[in-house]
Amino acid sequence: MPDQQIAKDIEELEALAKSVLDLKNEVIPRRPIVIEFCGSPKSGKTSCVNSLGLFLRRNKFRTRVLTERASICPVRDKHDPYFNIWTVSSAIAELSEVLANHAKDYDIIIMDRGIFDALCWFNWLVGKNKFDERNFKDIERFLVMTRWRSVIDFIYVFTADPKVSLEREFSTLLTRKMGSIMHPDILMSYKETIEYSKKKYTDLFKTIEGIDTSGTVLNELNYKVTKNILDILERNTSEKIGYLNRDAVPHLDIWFHFDKIDIPRDLEFDIRSKVEDDDKKLQPIPILVITNKEKTRVLVAKKNKKQTPPDSPESKKLLLYFGGHIREEDRIESEKKDLLSVSRYALHREVKEETGIDYYPDREYSPRCIWDGSNDKSKKHLAMCYVMETDLDTLKPKIDKNEFANSGNTRSGKVLDVQKIEEIQDDLEAWGKMIFKNILNSSSKQMEIDLRVG
Repeated sequence: MPDQQIAKDIEELEALAKSVLDLKNEVIPRRPIVIEFCGSPKSGKTSCVNSLGLFLRRNKFRTRVLTERASICPVRDKHDPYFNIWTVSSAIAELSEVLANHAKDYDIIIMDRGIFDALCWFNWLVGKNKFDERNFKDIERFLVMTRWRSVIDFIYVFTADPKVSLEREFSTLLTRKMGSIMHPDILMSYKETIEYSKKKYTDLFKTIEGIDTSGTVLNELNYKVTKNILDILERNTSEKIGYLNRDAVPHLDIWFHFDKIDIPRDLEFDIRSKVEDDDKKLQPIPILVITNKEKTRVLVAKKNKKQTPPDSPESKKLLLYFGGHIREEDRIESEKKDLLSVSRYALHREVKEETGIDYYPDREYSPRCIWDGSNDKSKKHLAMCYVMETDLDTLKPKIDKNEFANSGNTRSGKVLDVQKIEEIQDDLEAWGKMIFKNILNSSSKQMEIDLRVG
């Protein structure tokens, strides 16, 4: 590639990187995108990972590279199934730690070999009668569970002709002896397994892209991959949210049971700004009330001023719930496409992002809905209200400081008694007032119960 073309490509990539970074700075940080690189040995994978990681870091993207584990695996025989079990277990352990503890600290996570790579090797081992089918099926079910698949945004599968791979291997070595993997027959059979695995798992993962690097110039490959990753970052930042056709929804009361929405309830998705600006699109918002068994205490929050427009119904108000929009990625984890199924996984993701709490509603639980038609902003949103009853004394939420107020004198992130909330009802927005009235056990409600009993 001529120097002039290289300079032009670099200029284009850096301009795109700046555009994406500016866009990211305008939104609340979400989980990082996760890219897995895998493929046959000496296919250019690691070189591309290093080039991409360096570019992203120098252009101010918070980047974490999860390094290949095979080189440090204590299992010496690479044909032993324990070798692959150890490497994929280590990769999952590292990915889990980053997503659990540092999800908001990175924009992108790059896995140099990971889950899909392990699936390829396990399939190869089975094909060579080195691993039994029953144990393979058990491991396969674990590796393709939606918790992993839903967070892996893109998989690059690099391959090369075995002859090219061996030439690359020997180009810097003072030997021509074959290794246990770097052997023409092994490389060819594994390349065939990769192609088989791509077809086998293509419907399970979001995107799998294969690249044959046999005749590819390294800089051209690095440019293509880097641009693709920046495009993914841009798409993820301009998130797509779920909506229903407002015209198809019957007249709604402010408080009603979910079953009253008697329409086909599969969601459509579009860029958030477009959905927000369209009066004909109704946005379902799964929310969670976190209270005790007696419903006399509740975890509350207040949105960060910088992240909340002044005309938002939530602006400067005390919230009795957590939750947010359904995103396109929630359909992948849900697998079922109906609104109720997808909302469960959207609720888990949102509550996890906002509080660090893991919670999935029971499948048979049907939420109550809140629809406030009193202003133009609110009537575009439909709350799907779930309730989590828990021991609030042992609960240890980690409230997202980017989204919620966290100064020392704020009530945000604290557990309040219902009696206290009763004194400050004017601080609640419309959804909170309905939650207070219909879910929480206020003193006025208790008085009504006592009178009926009497």
